[in-house]
Amino acid sequence: MKKVLTVQDLSCVGCCSLTVALPVLSAMGCRCSVLPTGVLSTHTGFPNPHRHPLTGDIAPIAAHWKSQGVTFDAVQVGYLADVAQAEAVEGVIRDFGKTVIIDPAMGDGGRLYSGLTPEHPEAMKRLCRLGDYLLPNVTEAAILTGMPYEANPKEAYLHALGEKMLAFGAKGVVITGVTGKNGTIGFVAAEPGQGMKTYEVSCIPRQFHGTGDLFAAVFTGALVQGATLMAAAEKAAGFVEKCIAATREPTPYGVNFESQLPSLYEPSKELL
Repeated sequence: MKKVLTVQDLSCVGCCSLTVALPVLSAMGCRCSVLPTGVLSTHTGFPNPHRHPLTGDIAPIAAHWKSQGVTFDAVQVGYLADVAQAEAVEGVIRDFGKTVIIDPAMGDGGRLYSGLTPEHPEAMKRLCRLGDYLLPNVTEAAILTGMPYEANPKEAYLHALGEKMLAFGAKGVVITGVTGKNGTIGFVAAEPGQGMKTYEVSCIPRQFHGTGDLFAAVFTGALVQGATLMAAAEKAAGFVEKCIAATREPTPYGVNFESQLPSLYEPSKELL
């Protein structure tokens, strides 16, 4: 059984971060361990959540694991609340990161998430240089590479983003949330020397918190089970699409991913 460590916050209410990653990775046959970077009463889509950062606990937890000989096949990193957390997680990756998947969750719509400082992107750049696979959205890729943000990116722009993200040293990059012509949405995937591949589906006109976390969890589960970069990304995108379709009305609680978990047990040809 593959052992995966997921590093991100725990939102007590709302389907995102650890409350998504733990059941998804478990459903995919992985032994999932968690490293909470903080506890929030709800995710940040609710107004004024109570926040309790666990920045000072990251290093002692990792030190205890190290003393006990704990190992992981992969480390997946999600949202980090500040620069100090990013720096602490660098140490975790160096100690436990056999395969490292990083979702540099820090912005959307061309700007940083509220509460993040101007120093945050530089800290995430350092973290991304330790990653094997990077999963930014278009905003995050633009911020990390210093390129201007384009809400409706053309192919040449996406190709440049992918190449610049690969320059961090990653084995593969998946840029998510790419809007296309005729109401499509999808991703572009890039690997060194293999060009850029695209994936598009019809956009369901609903917006929910936590879909990026869902994508990252399914991608990680598929990847550690032996899927290629493109197969893992397609599986993740397909699962997110099914979860959105299964959620009839927009809700701050997130998508109805629980009803779709059984589909992750189904054998798929890319994992056989």
